Parts: sequence; structure tokens; C-alpha cells
Amino acid sequence: ELSSVQGIRKEDDNFLVRTAPGNTYRCRTVILTPGKQPRTLGLPDEERLMGRGVSVCSTCDGPLFRERPVAVVGGGNAAIQTAIEMTKIASSVALVTRGIIKCDRIYIDRIKEMGVRIFPHSEVTALHGETTLTGITVRDRKTAKETILDVEGLFLEIGLMPNTQFLKGLVSLNDLGEIIIDENNQTGHPGIFAAGDATCIRGKQIIIAAGEGAKAALAAHEHLLKEGLSCIPIPAAL
Repeated sequence: ELSSVQGIRKEDDNFLVRTAPGNTYRCRTVILTPGKQPRTLGLPDEERLMGRGVSVCSTCDGPLFRERPVAVVGGGNAAIQTAIEMTKIASSVALVTRGIIKCDRIYIDRIKEMGVRIFPHSEVTALHGETTLTGITVRDRKTAKETILDVEGLFLEIGLMPNTQFLKGLVSLNDLGEIIIDENNQTGHPGIFAAGDATCIRGKQIIIAAGEGAKAALAAHEHLLKEGLSCIPIPAAL
């Protein structure tokens, strides 16, 4: 079954995994790989306008806004890179950041050269448009001054959040909501392992996540053997 997990609980020596369709799976170990999802602004019309002007992927949607005005939200390297790339496509680009720009110096020099309009210490407080995005309201967090920008595209580059809400109370999470694991991918709950970007490991890259997944599988296999359960042998590398 390919479905989202709604909850996990312990019953005797087993874990009960409940999925969205209402099915429950009984198992002796669990490997958590929930990943992360893009952060959003939390504005009322955001979900309605997602894919209708609001986007979390400039690589996917950037070409759709050729010769059209756009804005980018964020202040890190990803946001600056998106703003720079969009200057090659859009008619104009605005950058909205809650504080100051925090990126590599080379990007700051480049973004000034590209003519990006920067709104520091600001936030997007409203989205405008019925069927598609037609504009945004930008509020200066210091002066409370509001500016309406006529943009047809809004790219959100404000980081990622781990999909770990359903794990609260089951495993330990850090301040970022990431699953705390040891060097063997073991969580604080015996029998539950975790891997990937939703864990506390350094380096959020596909190749690292894949390796961590293999480590978690080996650790889960060893755990089952210690529990006296028979498992399919894992062949050693040649």
C-alpha cells in the first residue's frame, strides 16, 4: 500500500501502523523516512493559489512566467539564486525577506547587478487574485508600511519542514522537529529507526539519505535477530 501514515503506537511487542485509508499494519520494527516539505506562508488564499501563481519550485514553474512580474520570498542562498535566475525570464523580480539577506557575498553583488528590487525586514501579508495570482501585499516589519506589488508569480524559498507532526510523543524530536537518532539510526524508542532529511543528521542530500536508509535497514535487521526472529539473510558486499 502506498499511502500516508496517520499514526503509530506500541501494543505488546508489536507496532501498529495506521494509514490514511484506515488500514492497520502490525510489525516488529519500523523505519521512519517521512522526509521534508517546503514551508509556506500560512496565508488564507495560499492553498487556493498554489500552482496558480504561487510556487515552491522555480526550476519547475519558472519558465511559465516569461516576461511577467514575479516576487521571491526568502533571504538565504536558495532565495537569492531563484531571484537571479528569474531575472533571465521574468519582466521584473522583487525579493522579500523578513530580515537581512543572509547568503554568500558573491550572490549579494550579483543580485544588485541584476536589478532585483529588495524589500528587507518585510513580509508578505496578503495574496490577491481570484483565479490566479495578480498581486501581493508586502508589509515593512519596522515601519508597518504596506506596499502592493503587481506580480503574477510568487516563489517561496523559506526552507523545509520535517513531516514529523504525527510522531510527537512517540520518538524524540529536536527544536527543528527533526527525529533524533544515533549513529546506527536508532531513535530513542527501541525498534524504531529513522533515516533521511527528517532526521538530525548533517547533510540533507539524496545520496546521504539513501546511505542512511541502507544503514537503518541493516540496523533493523540486526534488531530482529537479537529479538530471536528469523529474517531473510542480507548478502554481504562482494
